[in-house]
Amino acid sequence: MSIPRKTIQFKKPLPHPGETLAEDYLEPLGLSPGALAKQMGLKGRQRIERLVRGQQSITADTALRLARVFTNTSPEFWMNLQAAHDLSAAQIAARAELAKIDALT
Repeated sequence: MSIPRKTIQFKKPLPHPGETLAEDYLEPLGLSPGALAKQMGLKGRQRIERLVRGQQSITADTALRLARVFTNTSPEFWMNLQAAHDLSAAQIAARAELAKIDALT
C-alpha cells in the first residue's frame, strides 16, 4: 500500500525559530537575550543574541535548555521549529534541481 504524499511548496522560508523566541517569549515577558541566557545557565549571551538575529540554529542543547525555562514548550517544539525553517529554506534553494528528479512509483 502506498501512502500519498503532498509536499508544501514554499515561496519564502518559514520564520527562523529565533523570531518565534523573540516575539512569543522574550518580548511578552520583557526578557533580554542576556537575561534568558543567564536563566538557561549559559556563560554568555552570544548564543541567544545570535539565535534571535537568525544567525544561529537551535541545537539539541539549546532546545533542552529552552524547554526547561519555558515549561509550556518541549525540546521537540524547538527542534521542530528549526527543522521546518531549514527544510523550507532548502526547498526554495533547491527548487530547480528537485524539479529534475523523477519519483519512483
